[in-house]
Amino acid sequence: FDTSGSSGVPKQVAISKKALLVSARAVNEHLGVGSESCWGLVLPLNHVGGFGVAARAHEAGCGFQEFGRRWEPVNVRKWLEEHEITHTSLVPTQVYDLVKEHLRAPVSLQAIVVGGGHLDSAIGQAARNLGWPVLASYGMTEASSQIATQAPDSLKQPYQSAPVSLLPIWDARVSLEEILEISGPALFSGYLSGGRFIPRENDWYATTDRALLENGTITPMGRVDALVKILGELVDPEAIEQELSVLSQG
Repeated sequence: FDTSGSSGVPKQVAISKKALLVSARAVNEHLGVGSESCWGLVLPLNHVGGFGVAARAHEAGCGFQEFGRRWEPVNVRKWLEEHEITHTSLVPTQVYDLVKEHLRAPVSLQAIVVGGGHLDSAIGQAARNLGWPVLASYGMTEASSQIATQAPDSLKQPYQSAPVSLLPIWDARVSLEEILEISGPALFSGYLSGGRFIPRENDWYATTDRALLENGTITPMGRVDALVKILGELVDPEAIEQELSVLSQG
């Protein structure tokens, strides 16, 4: 799978069929997906977030529909309703587009896994107010998609982007530098570089993300390589950008 990686450096990540199906099964169980459900694919298949949707439909033996066209919120909303989609995955900008158009969610939708970036609380709550069942997630290509995802029960509460429930297939720990490390059966097999396969050597994979682990949940705290030093202090520009976004909406 293609990935920019947390550091923005293009990579190709090799993932086994077994790892993909282990991840798919864990996500389906977490979200309560059954044979009567229907996964809808909006994301591109060449990235694990999109391919994972197809894998989940295959693993559950449930319905599957692919939008297969350029993203356009009004048309996507009609498509979701027409095919009675129950589960899908979106990125934060797509959720923002749905909110901006003041579109109400079709009644069939039970869960939207939001990945590929941070969805701030104001937009997330606005989406839920319109009926969009958005659930924050945390994942990466090297993990065959999701590492942690909010439970459907959280839809009864106001939207918050964290903490996020760790899926039971994963073991997680943080180093002394608060860098997240993960281990589990859905880890990638290795990287492809210059036409050469470089296998993963360890059972534990050290990410480039900082995180807080507590009571089976994870709170992402930004990328290590995104920190900059200002007047001797490490500052996370992404966190500042999120705060400014919330203030501008208020």
